[in-house]
Amino acid sequence: MTRTERASYPRALNRDRSESRTGMDSSLRKGGAGGHNWGNLNEERRLELDARDDEELEEEEEEETRPSEGTGLRSPAESSEVSSKPPMERSASGTSATTTSSSAITEEDRENARKLRKNAFKKNELDLAAIARSSAAVSGSPPDSDMARRPGSENPQVTI
Repeated sequence: MTRTERASYPRALNRDRSESRTGMDSSLRKGGAGGHNWGNLNEERRLELDARDDEELEEEEEEETRPSEGTGLRSPAESSEVSSKPPMERSASGTSATTTSSSAITEEDRENARKLRKNAFKKNELDLAAIARSSAAVSGSPPDSDMARRPGSENPQVTI
C-alpha cells in the first residue's frame, strides 16, 4: 500500500501522526552532555584537564623538533612581512629587488594571465597555485566601465 492509499484511511493517518518517522522513541531521555548523547557531565572536568595536558605535551614536542635559528629560517617579523604581501609581490621580492604593486599590473601581465587561465585545463597537470597567482591580473574592472558609474551622479567614478 502506498502512502497516498494510506492517506484515504483515517485510522492509518492517525497512526502515522503518532509514530516518529525516524523510529526513535521520544520518551527516551538524553544521558550525555553533548548534543549527540555522548559524554557525561560528571566526567566533563576530567576530560577538559586531559585535553589541556595533551595540548601542552604537543607544544613541548613541537618546540623540541623545531630547527635551530641558524638554518636559514626567517624571523617571525620577516615571515609575517612576506606573508602579508600579495602573491605577485612575494614572488617578485624573492627574485629581484624591485616589487610590483597590484595596481601596477601591465597589459602584458594581464594577457599572460588570460592565456594561462584559458589554457589551464588543456595541460595534463593543473597548477592551481599558478591560477591563483594570476587572479590579481585578471580581476577588477576597467576604470571607465559603465558599471563603475553612478546614474545621475556628478562624480562619474565610484570610489571603492
